[in-house]
Amino acid sequence: MKTRMFLFAIAAAVVAACGQTPEEKVKAYEEAHEAMMNEYTQMMDSLSTDQAKAEEFYNDFVERYIEFNLNAAKKNTDNDVAVQVLMNLRGLIDDEQVDQIISKMPEAMLENEKVAYLKKGLDARKATAEGMKFTDFTVEHVYGYDRSVDPQPLKQEVKFSDYVGNGKYVLVDFWSPWCGPCRREMPNVKAIYNEYKDKGFDVISLTVWERQPQSHTFETAAKLEMDWTVLTNCGSVPTDIYGVEGIPHLMLIGPDGTILKRGFHGAEGIRAAVEEYIK
Repeated sequence: MKTRMFLFAIAAAVVAACGQTPEEKVKAYEEAHEAMMNEYTQMMDSLSTDQAKAEEFYNDFVERYIEFNLNAAKKNTDNDVAVQVLMNLRGLIDDEQVDQIISKMPEAMLENEKVAYLKKGLDARKATAEGMKFTDFTVEHVYGYDRSVDPQPLKQEVKFSDYVGNGKYVLVDFWSPWCGPCRREMPNVKAIYNEYKDKGFDVISLTVWERQPQSHTFETAAKLEMDWTVLTNCGSVPTDIYGVEGIPHLMLIGPDGTILKRGFHGAEGIRAAVEEYIK
C-alpha cells in the first residue's frame, strides 16, 4: 500500500507539470500531497504499538516527502505550487534549498506575502551568516521599575555593540521567558558561562517576543540564575535582523565582532562551539 500510494503521489505531481493551467497544477499537487499525508497517517496509526518500526517509517517518509516536494517545486516555479512547497518544507530543508526555489520564481511571485516573508528571513541570515560581521541594533532595555504607586518601567537605550565586538568571545542567546525549550537550554548556557567567564568569554541573552511585563522576565531570569547580561524589551528587532524564526537560537561572536557559529544547541553543541575557539 505504501509504495502504491507514493507512486500515485509522484504520478500526480508529474501530471501537474505537463500542459495544465496553474490552477490545475495546484489541484494536482494538493491531491498528491493529500495522498502522501493519508499514507503517513494510516501507517503511523498501524504502527502505534511498534515504536522502532514507526520511527523507521517516519524517517523514510520524511526523506520521500522532501524529495516529492522538491520535485514538485522544480516543475512549478511559476505558480502557487512552489509557494505551498516552501510552506510545507519549513524546518525540513536548509536555506540553500529554500534559496534555490525562490531564486527560480518570477518577480511577480516574490510579492506573495508568504514568499516575501521567507525571503526576508533568508536574506537576513545571508547577511548575518558565519564569517560575517555582526549587525548592530538599538533597543529600549527595561532594567527595573520606579517606586510610584503604579510602577513604571525604567528604560535605557542600549546598543548591541555595547556588548559584542569588544575583545571577548560572546555567546548570544535569543530567548523568552514563556519559551519552554529556552528555559531547558539555560542550564547548558550557565554551565559553559561558569566554566569560561574568566577566559575572555561572556554571554548575553536577548529577550525577544515577550508576551508578559518585563517583571516576569526579571523573575524568570532570577529563577534560572542567569548571572550575565539579559537585555529585555527587544521585541522582534534582533530576530528580524538575524533572520531568527525560532527560539532558543544561539550564536557565537568573536572578539572582533565576527559571527563564528550559529544555530547550535544542547550541552554538547554549545561546548563544541566554544571549545573550538577557547582552549
